[in-house]
Amino acid sequence: MISSAHVANGRRSLLVANPTARSGKAKRYIDKAMEALEASRLQPEFFATLPDGATVEALAERLEKDDAARVIYMGGDGTFAEAAKAIILARERSGIDVPLGMLPMGTANDQGRSFGVVAGVKALDRNVEIIAAGIEQWLDVGRIEALDDNGDPVATDLWFDSCGVGLSARILFQRNRDREFVERVPLVRRVYRDKLVYTSAALRSLLSGLVTRQSFAAELSIDGETTELTGVTDLLVQGTILYAGDWIFDDTAKPDDGRFEVVVLRGTADWAAAAIGGHKRNPVTDDDLEVLGVPRREVPKGKTIELRLFKSAGLDVIPAQIDGEEWISTNHYRIENLFHHLRIIVPEDPHWV
Repeated sequence: MISSAHVANGRRSLLVANPTARSGKAKRYIDKAMEALEASRLQPEFFATLPDGATVEALAERLEKDDAARVIYMGGDGTFAEAAKAIILARERSGIDVPLGMLPMGTANDQGRSFGVVAGVKALDRNVEIIAAGIEQWLDVGRIEALDDNGDPVATDLWFDSCGVGLSARILFQRNRDREFVERVPLVRRVYRDKLVYTSAALRSLLSGLVTRQSFAAELSIDGETTELTGVTDLLVQGTILYAGDWIFDDTAKPDDGRFEVVVLRGTADWAAAAIGGHKRNPVTDDDLEVLGVPRREVPKGKTIELRLFKSAGLDVIPAQIDGEEWISTNHYRIENLFHHLRIIVPEDPHWV
């Protein structure tokens, strides 16, 4: 862990948030956050997110003025990613480096919960106290490339939580379509959002998987060691210990050890067993599952991961996701762990919640 005292009061804190998010409630939450940051003498300056991916470049340019001590994101995983990418871009271009503080408002909040930072407006004052204390920890960052049939990159991006292909990405695709529908219907929007949307999408995707058997084969290489896989329904690469806010597939995982965990799931029964055994508050252990005939799950780890996918008959596309958002679907990916690539501000005793 990187420890520090209070950062000098004379330097600014850039609060990055979307004032139009959460059906207009965000403006009220932003005002409350600005007041709390001002009361903690962190000299906040509001920076509104921009549409169409323009936030990263604009925020990097703002950081290059070299008068900010920290960036603070307020929102969901998408806002975290934009703020983090801007910090990295500014560092690469100008050598200016600042840490990222967290005021999470999203549903899963894997980054925050993996270190003890709870989401929501009720936790805002406590989270501002954490930022003011200024204790830092390194976070490894993932770089993913989508490759064409010749092995040439067609897209490259950074991720900070997880990436994956298969069922988890299909669930996210369905969740996003449901979310778009919910936002258009005010009466439904009041009761059917956040985790309810995700849960509904997960259940329908699981039921669809039982009917259509949408499995695939894969060639998985971890640090040069290759394994042939068949009957795969989901493959996850984990950076933070938590997945979707509630699951821990490997309780030995660390966010700053230069390695990512690779979780391979075969069939909906395997997925369900992992969901039960991996739930962060479920008392069922691997030993319990072995008694029931479910083998102990092995979670390999590595710095470089290469993945080739082979679709089964009738399977048009294998969905892909990074940090809970849809990404380019192809048949070949290369993933690299960027060791100690981002500084984040954490509680004094960071632990998952």
